[in-house]
Amino acid sequence: MSLVNENLTTQAQDFTAGWVDLGGEIPTETFKALGLWLIVDINDTLDARFRVLAKHTSGGADEYVLPIKTETATVVNIEDEYCEFQTDEDAKRVFSFALDEIIPFVQVQIQAGTAGETEGQILSSKYTLI
Repeated sequence: MSLVNENLTTQAQDFTAGWVDLGGEIPTETFKALGLWLIVDINDTLDARFRVLAKHTSGGADEYVLPIKTETATVVNIEDEYCEFQTDEDAKRVFSFALDEIIPFVQVQIQAGTAGETEGQILSSKYTLI
């Protein structure tokens, strides 16, 4: 099994009211899972969020939201997946996302429900691929 550990960003990035890219695209073809390691300095930001978008082509404009699937007896309901920190405090967290060896590239994005007077930041972001 091959393992990749890389920095996603090399400097802090502020949360904003709209979705913005966190680092560049990550090549993920042939990998089963993505681990995302984040250090968050929340400052005055409320409802800090991030998401991972799938991309079919590097540099392409089309970015695909990963779905959350809720299965019932007759239908599979879907909605857009994003992660939101439930408490507005500094955090060090690791997250995992299934890639199933079918997503050739991903782009991580961040957003805040309220950026605040002193915007929160992602101080450090790294990723692991397996």
